[in-house]
Amino acid sequence: MKWFTGTGDSGKTFVPSEGNVWKYDEVVEALGDLDELNSLLGVVSSLYPEVKEILEEVQNDVFSISSEIAGFDMGFSNTEVEKLEKGIAKLDKELPPLNNFVLPGGSLPASFLHLSRAVCRRAERSVVKLYTQGKAKEVHVKYLNRLSSLLFVLALWVNLKTGHNNVVWKGRAHK
Repeated sequence: MKWFTGTGDSGKTFVPSEGNVWKYDEVVEALGDLDELNSLLGVVSSLYPEVKEILEEVQNDVFSISSEIAGFDMGFSNTEVEKLEKGIAKLDKELPPLNNFVLPGGSLPASFLHLSRAVCRRAERSVVKLYTQGKAKEVHVKYLNRLSSLLFVLALWVNLKTGHNNVVWKGRAHK
């Protein structure tokens, strides 16, 4: 099997929704951000198999969003957003109340969940830019916004389950 085509060697790539575009095009940037997010979710699944089922479903959703941005209709809808909301509510029932900001960290899988959340926020910003141009759907933005919340709550939950404390931010007073 040949693992490369060489068609991107000129700095351009083909995106069905856009045609041939430069690799720095906003659509390619958003697709790259989503791919990076998906890769990080795979790392977390490898580190903490207890969340693999949840994250594989999310990975499939992120691929669907990428596919729709690329120009394919995957039927992505608010049903996927509602699943995230139910997942957040379920995890929240197991967590103690949180009254402070939390520093990213704790266990290795929770740390990668925090990193995934930050990459998710970047992907969301990229997709928002496309949404304002009519190249992405509102449900894509909503899903990524909710996903960042799920990833945060999941990081707190993983720290709880692994016996790691969530580190509370100790803000400094400004002079």
